[in-house]
Amino acid sequence: MGIHELDGDAMQTGRRESVDEQHGRMLAERARQGDTEAFGELIEQHRHRVKGWAQQITGDPHMADDIVQDALIRAFLHIGTLQDSSRFLSWLHRIVQNQANMRMRRGGPYRKERPFAAFRPAESDSSHVEWSDLDSVLFHLTRSASKAASGDDDPAEHLMRKEMYETIHALLHCLSKKERGIFEAYFFRQLSPDEIASMYQMTTGSIYTYIHRSRQKLRNEQVRASLGLLPEKGGIAMVKRKQLELPGWPLHASASISLIDRIGHMLAAIGDPRETAELMGLSGFAFRMQISDKTTFADGVYMFDWRTSVQQLLQQLGYDSTMLCGQLSDTPVPLLGAVERFPVVLPIEEAVIPFIRKYIDLGKPVLYFDTSASRPYVHEWSLIYGYDDEEKAVHLTDVLKPSGKILTYEDIANNPVRFLVAIDGKGPSSASAAPRLTGTVHMRKRRSDEAVQAIRFAIAYSKNRWGYRPMTTYLSYTTGLAAYDRWMEHLRGGPDKPPNRYGLGQLAAVYANTRGHAAQYLRTVPFEGEAMRLTLLASEAYEQAAEALAELSAAVPFVRAAAVLSAEQCEAYAQILEQAQTFEAAAIEYLEKAIHHFEKEQ
Repeated sequence: MGIHELDGDAMQTGRRESVDEQHGRMLAERARQGDTEAFGELIEQHRHRVKGWAQQITGDPHMADDIVQDALIRAFLHIGTLQDSSRFLSWLHRIVQNQANMRMRRGGPYRKERPFAAFRPAESDSSHVEWSDLDSVLFHLTRSASKAASGDDDPAEHLMRKEMYETIHALLHCLSKKERGIFEAYFFRQLSPDEIASMYQMTTGSIYTYIHRSRQKLRNEQVRASLGLLPEKGGIAMVKRKQLELPGWPLHASASISLIDRIGHMLAAIGDPRETAELMGLSGFAFRMQISDKTTFADGVYMFDWRTSVQQLLQQLGYDSTMLCGQLSDTPVPLLGAVERFPVVLPIEEAVIPFIRKYIDLGKPVLYFDTSASRPYVHEWSLIYGYDDEEKAVHLTDVLKPSGKILTYEDIANNPVRFLVAIDGKGPSSASAAPRLTGTVHMRKRRSDEAVQAIRFAIAYSKNRWGYRPMTTYLSYTTGLAAYDRWMEHLRGGPDKPPNRYGLGQLAAVYANTRGHAAQYLRTVPFEGEAMRLTLLASEAYEQAAEALAELSAAVPFVRAAAVLSAEQCEAYAQILEQAQTFEAAAIEYLEKAIHHFEKEQ
């Protein structure tokens, strides 16, 4: 399909297509200005079309897959050069066509990748080669290809080989010593994974993992080299490192909702300390409860609109923010229901590490979703507070390691869930708020408005009017006061439907903590008279709900355990939940009356 055909198709699709084109131009313009989410959405819309272009040129679906990946990486890195956002498809088509032509030229008559062993010269020419040493192999193959180029009927084929060997040799620095040894044994010595496993005293499955990882590393390095993202031979890369000193974060300031906990720590790091109870109340997390309809899995704690929730909270606090969101393709993605709307992104360091460097250099830590948190957690939010280009690693917090931990750049790029947020600075709302009310009066009015909004959220959420709805059909959740009923149903499901012990422990710990923060927050709202009295009664009721849930948490501590709970234990725990639900229902009634009196007094 040519460029003119693309335009002709668009002209014939009528009004609906013109609306789509307008939306596409808007996305292309946002992508051109650096919006990675817009770029991801564009690619998702056109990925099938791009694959079709590549396959039409090559006639080979496997080669087309490689071309598509190379083309999308190049488009991602060079979207800023697009002059006319309305010509995005034409621009992308040219990139695909160029990548396909390049791959076809380099493929020679074979047009497909072949194993390295297929390029091995005749044994008579290689008696001096140490085939167990990768450097010796590559040096010999490079020299042989160079000599053959002058007399062979197809010198382009041999030059292609020479270029490939030199490229591989230059990129081998990305492999560890063990990865390099396994790579050599498999690709050059032609040993089977079972034989290599015996050599290294490892399982065959581990060897397959090493081979897959090595190939992926080499491929990523090759992409970087082809795009000019690696230093030239003899050149010196600019190596930088910086590590921020995070302020102390005492235990009493922490929250079981690690997203809010990390945001509080992030604000403290830029000189804006906030009470955790305030952040929990304003964000609504103090009042939320969400239970899976399947069993007592803890995933309901994480099932909400991450982007909107974080952005709205920071805006409410007066800050603009920038975030990178995404999910890797062909990779198991945890919490899919929460990140299913994220764009598909590429596992290359250049898409993530510059973002981290930028904000660390500005003295600002970066909020990061960590899928390698220490046990018993599976994943949690953390803060990245340092980077080291020489070690190719970042420093970040860990919910169970006070001293923090280190992840490699590769770990960050290959995280199946990409969620990073940084604070840019004060937003326009904080600067434009110049009312006639000043000082204490203005502050009290603002805090009063925030409290009304938070309490209205608590009331609405309790009645199950609020809830994140995943598009993934097999995931569903119950929210608000009705979540208690679902929770008790799981506990009373009988021996055929035992509750998940691990999830039960995390749910109890999390919601005992959030109800405690709800009680603390309500004690600080600036209401007066009857409205304040009723709000304090609601605070006491939340406190009692927190105590009941804390009793459950003590009975089922949050640890990784596979112990099956007895029917007697489940019934006792269900009765504790009934108490907590009664207290929380009373708290909601008090809040409804408090809002009624507050509005009457205004």
